Amino acid sequence: GGKKISKSVGNVLTPQLWLRYGSPESLRLLTLKRFVGTRRIAITDIPSYMDEFDKLEDVYFGRTKVSNARDRIKLVGLYEYVVGLKPPKEPSLHIPYNLLVYLAKVAPSKDREGYIVAKLREYGYKVAGLSEDLKRRIHYAVNWVSDQVGITETYVELTTTEKNAIANFIALLETKVDGEQVQNAVFEIARGHGIPPPRFFQLLYSILLGSDHGPRLGPYVMAMGKDAVAGALRRALQAKKGKMKAEA
Repeated sequence: GGKKISKSVGNVLTPQLWLRYGSPESLRLLTLKRFVGTRRIAITDIPSYMDEFDKLEDVYFGRTKVSNARDRIKLVGLYEYVVGLKPPKEPSLHIPYNLLVYLAKVAPSKDREGYIVAKLREYGYKVAGLSEDLKRRIHYAVNWVSDQVGITETYVELTTTEKNAIANFIALLETKVDGEQVQNAVFEIARGHGIPPPRFFQLLYSILLGSDHGPRLGPYVMAMGKDAVAGALRRALQAKKGKMKAEA
């Protein structure tokens, strides 16, 4: 590992490369969706396909209700094809890809899996133990970190006020601040824009982690790098709905 993967994907995205960071199911989902509308696929699309597969599984097992019956049938059918018409008896534990990437980055190398499991429990995930599926998910995230692919942002619908608050937060990240100052600034910026702080944290987590909650934001920013976080937030501000098809 350790070789930096370029975002402009001079690396041709082969199935082998995809499977270094993502599951066979996420690759199948990509293949089945490609017929609908072709577009260039980059390595940085993998997290959203991983998370999208989890969302499909939630629909299949009735954890997520879909009001339109025809849509539900379509999604259930897509899920069945993605799992090779052999659906499991129960859904796996769904953890946003970017959250695992962060944990893989900060975990001590000698007990990476133990550390990640403990942290997930701390964040309220019901992790009984290290299942084969969780092991695989951690393995993908570790590869992602060792190849330094970076942060992939999730598309979130933002109001003008929220965009302004995020722009302020980006400006703060461009100054000399430590983790504690970053943590405190989130509260100040939110209040300054009339946004309830929990809501602002939720927005930042949704963009950066694809989840509405996560680790303390200050330490997260320092671990992932202020520039990387600012870059992801900047891209989220410019994003159009069509460009990033991962929903928050």
